[in-house]
Amino acid sequence: MLFVIKQGMNSTKYHLKSISSEEIIYCITSVEIILHHKIDYLFSDGHAVSELTRFYDQSHIHNIEEIIDRNAINAKYWLDENDLDLKRRKEAEFLIENDLPITAILGYAVYNKAAKQKLIDLGIEENKIAIKSEYYF
Repeated sequence: MLFVIKQGMNSTKYHLKSISSEEIIYCITSVEIILHHKIDYLFSDGHAVSELTRFYDQSHIHNIEEIIDRNAINAKYWLDENDLDLKRRKEAEFLIENDLPITAILGYAVYNKAAKQKLIDLGIEENKIAIKSEYYF
């Protein structure tokens, strides 16, 4: 999805204008924080549109490490000719209902120094902002 947001998309259904990486900010949280805040959620073991993907409710959270494939999620490359299902598993999702409360945000990841400075100018503590250009396309 980040790639689509960054590149923009034109189709008969949707039109998204391309956005620079500098304008995209990751809000970092954790499963523990989501549980603490009692936020409703679902998670999947792969990309949402695949017929192979299964979705899990809150009753499965204690098995999340067995359900998701961390090696696929952390893989540098999206395609592997020896593992045709890698891309689907890499795109596992953790979806929360509604907005993430600011109290549930542990930190932020940004593309560059200019993006970091924008957040500092908004009053966000510098130690909560990490430049992670490798997270971007």
